Amino acid sequence: MNNDTNKPWALVTGASAGLGAEYSRQLAAKGYRLVLVARREDRLNELAGELRDSFDAGSLIITADLSRPNASEMIVQRLEAEGIGVEYLVNNAGYGVPGNFHVPDWQTHADFIQVMMTAVCELTWRLLPGMQQRQRGFVVNMASVAGLVEPVAGHTLYGASKSFLINFSKSLALENRYKGVKVTALCPGFTYSEFNDVSGTREMISNLPDYF
Repeated sequence: MNNDTNKPWALVTGASAGLGAEYSRQLAAKGYRLVLVARREDRLNELAGELRDSFDAGSLIITADLSRPNASEMIVQRLEAEGIGVEYLVNNAGYGVPGNFHVPDWQTHADFIQVMMTAVCELTWRLLPGMQQRQRGFVVNMASVAGLVEPVAGHTLYGASKSFLINFSKSLALENRYKGVKVTALCPGFTYSEFNDVSGTREMISNLPDYF
């Protein structure tokens, strides 16, 4: 970790690739130290080295599987043990479950709900009091244009989870309007990342016109 105590801390989930890694780079460029959270430790170590070399940004790596019910609590316990107060939280971890709703087993859906909604709410709930006490904080919930448009068959819970994040973010922003904490839902459209491989949409995305 970097010993520059003047730099605030940001925490990014799903930091090992895609939007999470890029968000980490952007925050490091703005002077933040990073708490990098994901399942793949090797990827996190690689990113931490890049942030150090490119931006002189220190990092704390926490390997965690957010589908585990105790993951958010474990993350915050580690932060408390390290004496880290998070100023900027990016709830980015996510994926898609392809196919019709009745095809995957229930545990697959339960894990999805845990990662996409429950973990977002719990991690925010656990870190929000510190932001309010310091009267400064930022919460970014990675939603999607899928939460704003008409739903389609397949990926049944994905758009629903993103609609949830949008409305959750709106309400939380109103609650914290005068407490120094800003909350937003980021709604990207089609993005070329590893998400497409996990969700089974790589072929479809690769066939989109360049202007997407």
